Amino acid sequence: PVGKVSGSSESTNCMDCDAGKSSDSEGSAKCTPCGAGRYSNVQGQDCQDCAKGHYRVGDDEDASSCDACSTGFYQDTDGQASCLPCLPGKFGNEKGLVSCSSCPAGYMQENPNGTFCNPVKRDSIVNTGGSSSTVIALGWHATNCTGISVSRVCIKAEPCPAGKIGNDPPTEDCIDCPSGYFVAGQGSLNCDGCGHGKFASIN
Repeated sequence: PVGKVSGSSESTNCMDCDAGKSSDSEGSAKCTPCGAGRYSNVQGQDCQDCAKGHYRVGDDEDASSCDACSTGFYQDTDGQASCLPCLPGKFGNEKGLVSCSSCPAGYMQENPNGTFCNPVKRDSIVNTGGSSSTVIALGWHATNCTGISVSRVCIKAEPCPAGKIGNDPPTEDCIDCPSGYFVAGQGSLNCDGCGHGKFASIN
């Protein structure tokens, strides 16, 4: 049967293939190593597919087990010879993963096969999880936005106009300076107070 061989003529019994090897079909005379993505950890057992989250390259390596995918990689299909890298905006901090996790809001990962996410810099913003880049500086506001709630996507950013300041962190809106304060330039985060003998009025 499969998993056993008879290597010589006039044999009276069949011999088990060693772990990591199997016969391809019934009536075989030779055991062969399990192919890439497959293994056998029991003597006389047919080769089986590596489970999800694991892989085996093949060649002449030990075929009695499969290796777990390294951190930063995953495999969501049985019987594979390699693992896939986590994409930018995702991370994998454990071995043997079948999928990668998205970076949470406020964190990002711009490189593939990341094992963790980095907190967003103070002068940038990430509104949703799974982010791979940030573009909005303090004193600016997002424009050309579509979608709702955490799925809202903005494709452009502009500096807040004179007389208004940006939110921290940035949003789609700019804030009016309060009475007695002003901003002369664009892209500001703080309002300036009027000096002695001066006042600020709204046009």
